[in-house]
Amino acid sequence: MGKRQSLTREHIVNQAIAIADKNGIEALSMRKLATDLNIQAMSLYHHFKTKDELLSCMADKLIGGMGLPDQEDECLDWRMILRKRAASARDLFRSHLWLPQVIDFQVHSGVKRLEYLDSYIGVLRKAGLSIEISLRAIALIDSFIYGYCRQLAHSATSSLTAKESAEQFASGFDASLYPYLSEASALIMRRGYEPEEEFDSSLELILRAIGLELE
Repeated sequence: MGKRQSLTREHIVNQAIAIADKNGIEALSMRKLATDLNIQAMSLYHHFKTKDELLSCMADKLIGGMGLPDQEDECLDWRMILRKRAASARDLFRSHLWLPQVIDFQVHSGVKRLEYLDSYIGVLRKAGLSIEISLRAIALIDSFIYGYCRQLAHSATSSLTAKESAEQFASGFDASLYPYLSEASALIMRRGYEPEEEFDSSLELILRAIGLELE
């Protein structure tokens, strides 16, 4: 029998992420993680004092994978940098649906997340926005991305197409009583719903609103 590979923090974090990705963050416990790693639960506490510390490291590892603005970004307009950031965050949250929940409930941030947040705020401050408006803009964009990913997660569990869902929804109310809902449903039934296109269009609307603060 070969020598057993030593357990590292990185290996533990990777396994914890795999559990959360497969079964949801609610399925992750220190006992479950230890079982999957074929160790005693107490062994985990030699690497992480609490589950919260583990969750913080999981979030930090994934956020660190998005990277920081590089020298090439320094030459870009702030809108281009935020478009790149939003697309990266969208892809990350779609791959790890539990991540926004963990980020929201973590009081302490890891180094990678701190670096990322600092650079994110810096993009808007360098563009000329006040710190107050910068923070509001970041909260607005992040809330949009979170909501978008949650909608995609819900639609992924449905066997209906967007058009079929709109038809089913419209059949449940009197169009004469809810004319604007009827109009919205008719639009989806007519043209369908392309998530990527809607994401880009909605983000542009937000960026234009932020840009008004610079005028």
